[in-house]
Amino acid sequence: MEVLETLAVALGFATLAGLNLYLTVFVAGLAINMQWVDVSTKYPELMVLGEPAVVVAAGIFFALEFFSDKIPWVDSLWDTVHTLIRPIGGGLLAIHTLGTTDPAFEVIIGMLAGGTTLIAHGFKSGSRLAINASPEPLSNIAASVTEDAAVLGGLTLVTFHPLIGGAVFLAFIGLCLYTAPKLFRRIRAFVWLAWDKLSSGFRRRDAKGELLYSRLTSDEDLALNRALQAEQSPDVTWSARVLVGTCRKFRHFTPHTFGRLIADGNSAGKLHFVGKRLWRTYHCSFSLKGLEVTQEPRFLSEDIVIYNREGQQRLTFRLPSGRRALANKVVEEILGTLSSPAQSDKASTPETVKS
Repeated sequence: MEVLETLAVALGFATLAGLNLYLTVFVAGLAINMQWVDVSTKYPELMVLGEPAVVVAAGIFFALEFFSDKIPWVDSLWDTVHTLIRPIGGGLLAIHTLGTTDPAFEVIIGMLAGGTTLIAHGFKSGSRLAINASPEPLSNIAASVTEDAAVLGGLTLVTFHPLIGGAVFLAFIGLCLYTAPKLFRRIRAFVWLAWDKLSSGFRRRDAKGELLYSRLTSDEDLALNRALQAEQSPDVTWSARVLVGTCRKFRHFTPHTFGRLIADGNSAGKLHFVGKRLWRTYHCSFSLKGLEVTQEPRFLSEDIVIYNREGQQRLTFRLPSGRRALANKVVEEILGTLSSPAQSDKASTPETVKS
């Protein structure tokens, strides 16, 4: 039982460090320094957290995080910087919880604890990116306060009910792993857009980057042919590399996936999308009947928004910031398709074919 409790405490420190490393160290160190808890017998190596220098340093860093964690986009920048710091801190806390052990075992525990911290950190970072999509700051403040309260509650659990706390932490890590693919796609999309924004001032924009293309890659051509079950190659009039954003009532699209938006001359009034979801290629097509299109500039992207005026459907394709000319060209082409007399009368219901 004592071994299980020790492992639960180590798991708790590793998990909580992924949410807020400095608050975890500060509160634990303050409790040890003020003798609110006695760890000298069961976890003697954690006594180092009660050293005044450690408490003061953790308190200063927590004060910095307390304010930066509540400002939209600053919190995501802070999380990016701490992608390496938090797993290292979580691994060290777990190792000190177990005390003096075999060096090889310490390495194993350090890797497992660091991985656990990274999973919790990824959940926090991905959630913050989703929250930052909203224009108001109150959601960031609410999320930050909730995370701080979760850290305090988690430390209370590992102090008085370590086994219950261990079960809660395992359930939380399971939730993080379940949502990991969605959060990974969101983080990858944000990094891609942010990097393009930052690097755009240091490179010359290729004029060809503002053109629409009709040529597909071999994988895209195969996926489109397989989806259409065509005996001959589709008549691709134009295509553009895009990132899928919002997908309201377009349920077969996967948000934050990269792919190509395609107009096929043989599919009047329709658009196609061929993208990558994990290692699989997937295809979606949708009719433009009853839909509108517009271009909306954002801080990190140029959005092409396809929607209906009832507000029920909304589909966003994103290009990197600075590609406004290309976004306008895509909108013009879609408007041309919308005004075409050959537009199909089929309902605007997405269809998908996986390959």
